[in-house]
Amino acid sequence: MRWTWVRTAVALAVAASIVQTSQPDTAEAQVSPAAAGRSAIYGGGPFYQDGQGVMDVLRSSGFTTVILWSIHVHDNGDLYYNDHLVVKDGQYVGDAGWPARLRTLKQAPTSVDRIEVSVGAWGTPDWQAIDNLITRDGTGSGTVLYRNFLALKNATGADAINNDDEAHYDVDSTVIFARMANAMGYRNFTLAPYTAVSYWQGVKNGLGGLVDRVYLQAYAGGSGNDPATWTRSLGMPVDPGLWSKNGSGCTAGDSPAQVESKMRAWKSSAGIPGGFMWLYDDIKQCSAQGAAADYARAINTATTS
Repeated sequence: MRWTWVRTAVALAVAASIVQTSQPDTAEAQVSPAAAGRSAIYGGGPFYQDGQGVMDVLRSSGFTTVILWSIHVHDNGDLYYNDHLVVKDGQYVGDAGWPARLRTLKQAPTSVDRIEVSVGAWGTPDWQAIDNLITRDGTGSGTVLYRNFLALKNATGADAINNDDEAHYDVDSTVIFARMANAMGYRNFTLAPYTAVSYWQGVKNGLGGLVDRVYLQAYAGGSGNDPATWTRSLGMPVDPGLWSKNGSGCTAGDSPAQVESKMRAWKSSAGIPGGFMWLYDDIKQCSAQGAAADYARAINTATTS
């Protein structure tokens, strides 16, 4: 996803230390139905910088999943949330108040029942850095990669890692990393494709049921994507995403009404179980064209009716 504010041997060791997941259906197999009515929202800086206020907005929004975008992995293993260093040498070093604020997301009353941390973005080398670190160190519990992602999980309470690789596309290192993350407590691994279908097929085949959601980008570079086609390719239903009102004068992107219309059509044509919005930062900036609750209602209504 894009920065909208500027617009081998290791595998054997890892496999021995994790619980194997079931193999997925093939692309030609019948896709199992999924529960409907789930809605996710990606967000960047405001999710870190805007204090408790934004957490309360999310809790009352109707969105069921919050995706923290984006974690960047440096060559030495340091983890940044956008431009903020948050984990170093196995220790959380970010804003001291952020973990407590994130914990409130799931505190009743709330619509949020899931948090994901997204890794990567368009034009960033994060998944190359992960590959290099695995090649150099492996994925044992004493490695900087393991210790840092464990510290990240403890700080954020994340249920899953979201793969927003838009550059490296290496199946083997992705599968190894995902299994390492699962071994330390991340329950699931989700995908955010817009192109390179063979890579995503390889990851899904390698991880089986560990992949429980696919957030298909259906805007910008992925604007021509058909959820039904990707569902057949990956052997599981996808949750397509749209870009909220954004840009100069908030004239670009989709309004809540447009989101509902498109999601309804995809529900009919592809049986989508849910959808997502990109990007909270823009929703905040263009709130006169639709608040977070308006977009959540659009997705939830379209995918449950």
